[in-house]
Amino acid sequence: MGDWLDMIDSARRIGHLDMDAFFAAVEQLDDPTLRGRPVIVGGLGPRGVVATASYEARVFGIHSAMPSAVARRRCPEGVFLRPRFSRYREISDRVRAILRDASPVVETISLDEAFFDLTAYADAPGGPVGAARAIKERVQEATSLTCSVGVAPNRFLAKLGSELDKPDGFLAIEPESVRSLLDPLPVGRVWGVGRVTEKRLSGLGLLRVRDLRLAPADLLTREFGSSGARLQALSRGEDDTPLCGEVASRSISRELTYTFDLVDPAEIEAEVRDLARSVALRLQEESLLCRIVRVKVRYPSFQTITRQLRLAVGADSTGLIERLAVHLLRTRVELNEFGVRLIGVGVGQLSASSARQLSLFD
Repeated sequence: MGDWLDMIDSARRIGHLDMDAFFAAVEQLDDPTLRGRPVIVGGLGPRGVVATASYEARVFGIHSAMPSAVARRRCPEGVFLRPRFSRYREISDRVRAILRDASPVVETISLDEAFFDLTAYADAPGGPVGAARAIKERVQEATSLTCSVGVAPNRFLAKLGSELDKPDGFLAIEPESVRSLLDPLPVGRVWGVGRVTEKRLSGLGLLRVRDLRLAPADLLTREFGSSGARLQALSRGEDDTPLCGEVASRSISRELTYTFDLVDPAEIEAEVRDLARSVALRLQEESLLCRIVRVKVRYPSFQTITRQLRLAVGADSTGLIERLAVHLLRTRVELNEFGVRLIGVGVGQLSASSARQLSLFD
């Protein structure tokens, strides 16, 4: 047991805070008649996407990034609302102020999610766990909203902690409990394991995290390349990714490196669409417009290309950014039988949206 425990930094403590169904929860807070009802926040047009669904809506299988048209079919009695980002940002600023007051390093992921360093509380009364509980209480007092918090020796485990106990949850993961916590979980709980990768792992008989942890290293390398070692390290609870302090946005991008090469053009295009929607949502959250849309592709040979288009006016339209990203993929990216190992979508030349010329959503 000592060997694997030595790979986890027992002195480090990272917190992860996730506001529960944030946009929908704010709408229910501001309009009490919505409480207890399925609330879906997002684009209302034919190409709109769900930004957040309340827990009452999630029982119908509705989730973020789902097309709003699909959500309407699944839950016709749902309350569909356009986002009010200025209001969400107002509450998010309160949360970030609490985190900055409590931690020397805060990494904001989005309006409703952040990592924060608690290592300095090692010798304080209550330790890092006590500090995290105090942060959770302060957030709920300041916003009248619930959040879920995880505390652990690294980013992966901290985020997992907040995900495993939602909503209004709190989970502290100590080094000695990592193995017993991780082993029975489905492999889909490991960072980087999406639906396709989970299916591939299942085909190898690797259904639980324990299976992945005990799998022969050469099997994982043969099937997933260098990503196999990373997946196995995460299955042991190892993650040395540092926290990054907040910086001003000069560009916004999302990219995914796949544990196996994507070959099917339709699957590649679907990934580009999902990434484009995510990037557009981040633009809208930060009240920014972009003048550049770009697509990035890395081939199995590790050759990487970037293709971009420049807009005449600033935009944050989900539909427009999605269409432009797909256009770049179709017309300026060569896809061959070897497929791709990385896909990214980004936007650049950002400006404030005070002089908006295009609609927020289609």
